[in-house]
Amino acid sequence: MPENTPIITAENITYSYPQSTEKALDGVSFRINKGDYIALVGGNGSGKSTLARILAGFFTPDSGRLDCGDDLLPGIVFQQPKEQIVAGVVERDTAFGPQNLDMTKGEIELRTLECLSVVGLADRASSRTFELSLGQTQRLALSGILALFPEVLILDEVTAMLDPLARTEIIQLISQWNKKGHTIIHVTHDLDEAFQAQRVLVLDKGKLIFDGQKSDFIASASIIDGIFGSPIQAFEAKDNGSANGETSLSVSGASFSYPERTVFSNLSFSLKKGTVTALTGPSGCGKSTLFECLAGLNKLNGGKIYGKSRPVLALQESEAALFESYAADDVAFGAMNRGIKGKALVERVKQSMQDVGLPYEEFSNRGTFRLSGGEKRKLSLAGILALDADILIFDEPTSALDAFSRKTVLETLRKLADSGKTVLFSTHRMEEADIADVHLYWEDLVKNETPPQNENHEGLELLLPMKNSSILQKIQKTSAALMAPPKIPDSIISRMPALCKFILFLSLFVCSMVARPLPFLLTMAALSVLYALMAKYPLNKPLYAFFKLLPFLLIFSILQFLFYPASIDSSRVFFSWKFINITSYKLGMVLRMLIRAPSIIIILGTFIFSTDERQIMDGLSAFLTPLALIKIPVRYFVLTVGIMFRFVPLLIEELSGIIKTQLVRGAFASAKGLGKVKMLLPLFVPLILQTFRKSQTLADALTARYFS
Repeated sequence: MPENTPIITAENITYSYPQSTEKALDGVSFRINKGDYIALVGGNGSGKSTLARILAGFFTPDSGRLDCGDDLLPGIVFQQPKEQIVAGVVERDTAFGPQNLDMTKGEIELRTLECLSVVGLADRASSRTFELSLGQTQRLALSGILALFPEVLILDEVTAMLDPLARTEIIQLISQWNKKGHTIIHVTHDLDEAFQAQRVLVLDKGKLIFDGQKSDFIASASIIDGIFGSPIQAFEAKDNGSANGETSLSVSGASFSYPERTVFSNLSFSLKKGTVTALTGPSGCGKSTLFECLAGLNKLNGGKIYGKSRPVLALQESEAALFESYAADDVAFGAMNRGIKGKALVERVKQSMQDVGLPYEEFSNRGTFRLSGGEKRKLSLAGILALDADILIFDEPTSALDAFSRKTVLETLRKLADSGKTVLFSTHRMEEADIADVHLYWEDLVKNETPPQNENHEGLELLLPMKNSSILQKIQKTSAALMAPPKIPDSIISRMPALCKFILFLSLFVCSMVARPLPFLLTMAALSVLYALMAKYPLNKPLYAFFKLLPFLLIFSILQFLFYPASIDSSRVFFSWKFINITSYKLGMVLRMLIRAPSIIIILGTFIFSTDERQIMDGLSAFLTPLALIKIPVRYFVLTVGIMFRFVPLLIEELSGIIKTQLVRGAFASAKGLGKVKMLLPLFVPLILQTFRKSQTLADALTARYFS
């Protein structure tokens, strides 16, 4: 096909989201030729991501015509990278797409290694995907789409979480990909990245206001100023006496490790009252982990943290930091936990939303999950500002924000410091770090070249982890029973074909579920243990999970004794008082439940432990082949099962993010015993809402990898 041949034609397309009266796209028309390199720019909420999804085939325009050709193979990298990860291990995630294109095993391995090397993740090939930083996750999402060798590569803010070196490498990769004849559509908020393209499209409130060559765009000063605004350097940092000021936070010899790797060791630095401090460093170096330790969410393996008060943290991933249905309610959550009520609460919420560029009158009643990616990030920042804490930490606060919003956020950080608060933030943009009073370089910290200036910690208190922050570690350890290892051990079970694995698992699972006679149930328990041993599955994992679930099972048993009617058969009655009856039948029910529960956990854990995501779906597809032969659409059922297995780590991660945010905003602080269970109950509503949303995004991710 000649290079100037249109491969995508859009004529007057419009689109509105369900239950919205506003048009996300309004009368947009353009043509894209083979080999084009296009930058798609515009402010937050201008319709860029919506247009990207329409071009990738995920949305259908409400009106107008979109012609993408019958044989076009598009690939899209979404704005939220974690929503595009479909496997539990890095190399398996990149390999997933090529597997769906029916490539040979050798071709898949070669393409997987090539794409992971290109994005700088070859050394993490065997790592679990949930262990990656957000920046590394973004690179992995790009690797998974590059492995498809798409004809049209659609990139939605793919460099937002990357450090300058990684960003440069990715931009060079995109240019090289384009030089090979591939078409690029790059959604970006970065002016330098836009200048790398040959052609620029500009959206504003759903309308296409510019479509022209880069040279014409550069000459359009009014449009550039309208989209990107004046440079951030236009306002200068103030010297608040940072060298001699009052210390508000001091870190001495801090170290943190996971069982399999060290994140950082022997870090020391201090923060002064009334200053803004910027922390820069490579993606995945440990900045987010350090911030969680400072906020009391993680426990250091060594060293100490001293402070005037506990810092509050705005998490890097804004999606996990939002859990209320409406914007104003989410901002108010933490302030309410701090005792702010009535008119004072409303004023606090209004001011916090205003400070991040979300006017209260316009956004207070907006549905939280209907906001654009940039608007969600600003809302998550507003929720932290509403706490009115003395020490505030912001993890990549400007990521995915347009130029105007970035400047608004940075000006807010400056205002906070000018009011006497201590501010620490991370960024990958050197021009943003330049506005800070102090610039900490991660490379210097790990070399111990920035010693603290207040070694005696006078006037500071030792900051220990938050009360009940151990909930996070317990959730992770319990969920580990149902997570696949980075590398599946070689065993009799792992070597079985996908269909045989699935039939064996299903047989054991169903029999354990329906077994009622005690001898049969004990036999199934023994078989579940044998199944685990044959797969080399460590039994301590499911047993740990069972004992953590045991209190809930015992509560359920008590409810059975209280409310389950006495059996009318000849079962023996051991105790009877009013409506409470303890019979041999009820005791048998409880005994069967206590045998069945660990058996099912062992069987399910062994199956996940010995079977990767691709085999799970392949096995189920083969199992349902007879139904497919009679034209019953089994693909969607297979897709749902795949989503369910991916959901185990995904929802645990989502739950952890919600708990982190609620801990920072004052939830769980005083909960004890059963009070912890009571405090967890409100999490299920936002978690269920997130489950429905995640199910759709994960289905989109599988579709983007051409799973069928």
